[in-house]
Amino acid sequence: FRERRGRLSNAEFTVLREKVLLREPGLFQSYPAAMFRLLEFVARHGLALAPDTERRLGEALPALGGAAGWWKPMHAVLESPGAAAAFRALHDAGLMPALIPEWKRIDALVARDFYHRYTVDEHTIVALEGLAALSAAPDPARRRFADLMEEAGDLSALRLALLLHDIGKGGGTGEHAGESARIAGEVLRRLDAPAEARGAVLFLIERHLDLSAVIDSRDLDDPATARFAAGRTESIERLRLLTLMTYADIGAVNPTAMTPWRLNQLWRLYLVAHEEFTRELQSERIGPLEAGPGTAAFLEGFPTRYAKTHPVEEILRHADLATAARMGGAAAHVGQEAGYFRAVVASGDRPGLLAALSGAISSFGLAISKAEAFSNAAGVGLNIFAFSDPHRTLELNPSEVERLRETLVHAATGAVDVERLLQARPRTRPFRADAREPSVRFNDEASDTATLIEIAAADRPGLLHTLASALSAFGLNIEVVLVNTEAGKAYDVFYVTRGGAKLAPAAEDELRAALLKAGAG
Repeated sequence: FRERRGRLSNAEFTVLREKVLLREPGLFQSYPAAMFRLLEFVARHGLALAPDTERRLGEALPALGGAAGWWKPMHAVLESPGAAAAFRALHDAGLMPALIPEWKRIDALVARDFYHRYTVDEHTIVALEGLAALSAAPDPARRRFADLMEEAGDLSALRLALLLHDIGKGGGTGEHAGESARIAGEVLRRLDAPAEARGAVLFLIERHLDLSAVIDSRDLDDPATARFAAGRTESIERLRLLTLMTYADIGAVNPTAMTPWRLNQLWRLYLVAHEEFTRELQSERIGPLEAGPGTAAFLEGFPTRYAKTHPVEEILRHADLATAARMGGAAAHVGQEAGYFRAVVASGDRPGLLAALSGAISSFGLAISKAEAFSNAAGVGLNIFAFSDPHRTLELNPSEVERLRETLVHAATGAVDVERLLQARPRTRPFRADAREPSVRFNDEASDTATLIEIAAADRPGLLHTLASALSAFGLNIEVVLVNTEAGKAYDVFYVTRGGAKLAPAAEDELRAALLKAGAG
């Protein structure tokens, strides 16, 4: 008796052992709107439905006709911070198709790749739950996104967009964003959603893949990337929502999809796009460096993007490293930052330097996420790598950090045979027997100063080293490398120049053949 009169109970619903029961068995027949009040009650308190409540809700929901004309009560559920709990309760009871008939398209639908852990319907609910969990995230890296969520205000459009963002996958076309938006448009019309809400939901669905594609394949330090991201998001308000949607979507692919590196890259993309929206308020001048003539000489000849994309303190450390390199031929530093590692190598610049260094890192079983290559007027090459430690080699063996640093120094000076290092690395079985054939695409529009070469191939140890070697053989200068691996497939993007300019179209065919050969192994 005391449990049935718990403090959460009200005139329509009662709570017994954390499950919601109806006070009046015929409530839904008498008052159909009570179905949405039940969902709002579940959302507010994070409760589950009792079996009898599930049965009665299942009998009554079809009478709503796919929630036709019920936007206002549906919005009350969507604007609740606990909306994910309500849709989880419906999903676990098998009642989502009764509320949204189009849900049948993705109900128990398997995503036919090795990257998605969940069925499409479960991925959708997990994405909503991931967004809801942000408000209690203790991790400072995620707290930034929680603060963004507070700034965004009403998240009802975002939650509905997440609920419908993959609804088009049931068509099997492969390009699901447009199909999902088309189907979502029908759902929104049936709900009688206002024009503003329809516009926001459809925008988020149509572009829900844009930011994840940028962080995987574009240099965030390139001004063209900021312009592209700002252009695709259109406003600061929509940038916030799309950033949060991307966070929830990536995190719901599988438990390890949102790596610390990708989390940081998503936040950086938000910052550079936000700055692009507000750049008229920012100074274009690079602040004076508090350093002597040695640092000025170090900077001479570097591209301006180096000074713009690295803070003064970091530039001073790089200058010290270059000074040490003049004495010993090369100098390197390896450190850990926010869940990933960073290596900086200063040495005399030479063809194939980036290829040699990336091979040295790969020989330790480390996964490179990004590489930058700079050279100054004095012929100093500065190579910067960000990489993860998937096998915890460095974490569990601190002495390996020093061995990696020494190996990088030897690779930079040519004192070690990198090919032999890679051959000595234990061989791993390929991810799949039917690994994809490599592909190469050139893009002259994505950057103001460089040609982008996007290469997709089956992942293997030393792949970046092989590709970088092929590019160096053509006399190309590699400015930036972005590396992404999904389910045994590598997607590498190289920003390259020749003589300080973009590639001539005539050079692309021969280079494409060489890269395809390198990608195939």
